[in-house]
Amino acid sequence: NVEKKRPLDKKKQAVIIVSSVISVLGLLILGVVSYTRKTYLRNNDNSEERKEDMELPIYDLNAIARATNNFSSMNKLGEGGFGPVFK
Repeated sequence: NVEKKRPLDKKKQAVIIVSSVISVLGLLILGVVSYTRKTYLRNNDNSEERKEDMELPIYDLNAIARATNNFSSMNKLGEGGFGPVFK
């Protein structure tokens, strides 16, 4: 009776070891694929959008002076941390 249980115990042990190794390898592969995909998407997806967002309109001083009536106090909205704010 004891001899019959030993092969079953060894088979169970082998099944547990093999399934554990396969599970760990599967999780490891999933982690590597997920990390690689995430870094690839982060680097390539937003690079063009970031370049477009950084382009700001540039106004010369003459255009701003004309728009604010030469920085008239009538066009002044208030004072900010960086100085007067004009409409």
